[in-house]
Amino acid sequence: MPLTCDLCRGTALEHAYAPQGARRQVWLCTHCGLLQSLPRGRTAGTAQRHSHLRHAKAFRAEANLATLRPFLNKNKQLRVLDIGAHRGAFALELKAAYPKATIVGIEPNARLVDPWARKPGFTWLSAPFEDTRLEDEGFDLIYSCHTLERLKSAREALLAHRAALAPGGYLLIEVPNVAHIGYADIVDEFFAEKHLTHFSRRTLIRMLGICGLRAIAIADTRDTANLTVVAVKGDEPRLAVEADCQEVEAAAALISTYQVARMTNLSALSNVARTIDAMAPRKVAVWGAGRLLGNLIENGGLKAQSLAAIVDRNRSRYANEAHGVPLSPPEMLARLKPDIVVVLSRSLEHEIRREAETHVPNAEVIAYAELLERAKSFAAA
Repeated sequence: MPLTCDLCRGTALEHAYAPQGARRQVWLCTHCGLLQSLPRGRTAGTAQRHSHLRHAKAFRAEANLATLRPFLNKNKQLRVLDIGAHRGAFALELKAAYPKATIVGIEPNARLVDPWARKPGFTWLSAPFEDTRLEDEGFDLIYSCHTLERLKSAREALLAHRAALAPGGYLLIEVPNVAHIGYADIVDEFFAEKHLTHFSRRTLIRMLGICGLRAIAIADTRDTANLTVVAVKGDEPRLAVEADCQEVEAAAALISTYQVARMTNLSALSNVARTIDAMAPRKVAVWGAGRLLGNLIENGGLKAQSLAAIVDRNRSRYANEAHGVPLSPPEMLARLKPDIVVVLSRSLEHEIRREAETHVPNAEVIAYAELLERAKSFAAA
């Protein structure tokens, strides 16, 4: 059978990228511009390849609840569906803020549900989403955080979301933003994760629209890591999807830029790691326990045990360590007194720099981007 696009259902697919070691290849629909990993199978699963992703749902819960607050009635007995509930971070936060809410959580991994599944007001469904029968118009809020991109068909899933949404209800969808691969200092293998659909803001909004869902709010349009959209029922679902030449060109250019930039940056990564290692015997703290740190350790050879501290505001709430090193909140910097703080964040670089200078005014603060540029310049010399 020919490969088909999940958005427009067309067969005008062009091979775009081959992730190293991956079973699926990345294809671009030359009609609508959707990037997708094919062939599609069952749900791609919730197992995470990188340790930082195990906590993604947890530290996104607070921000996403803040996005929803203007739409939710605290006095109403909300019926809530949490798809991919994981350890229940969002469900527990929402229950604390809206005590009258009753929450159904879908989570196939039984090992993750102990914090919430047996509490009053919570119901746990253990089957995968595709195998779960939902009550028509049974929920006032449907929450799906970093789950839609893993499902066999995002389109079919959104149609099911719409059917389960009560009149006047809200859907919050959050997925990875493919714009993430456009960073000049990208080193992540974005397409090696178990994701089947790779959304841009435009393709996500279009997917919602053809499934009869209307976006009413987009959280933080500057966020190139996540696409977070609040939607309501709109017009009836439709089949026809118009061609989008501009989106096709943008997606093709993004993939091309990503391949070149990633290879260049990977070759410089070991120099960045050696630079950080060579800062010893001065005390070095890194701020950021996410993708950048993981790549420096896994691909660059950074010796994590040589670090005086790994600082991360969000992850330190949900985990005790990263890469075998204790995780510390920013407030610990004043006690740790590092000589150097390396900022391992792109989107929050300037905010972190200012806060680090407040906690340890005598420390040298260096951004990852600075170290990478030095390494690339050295390699080019």
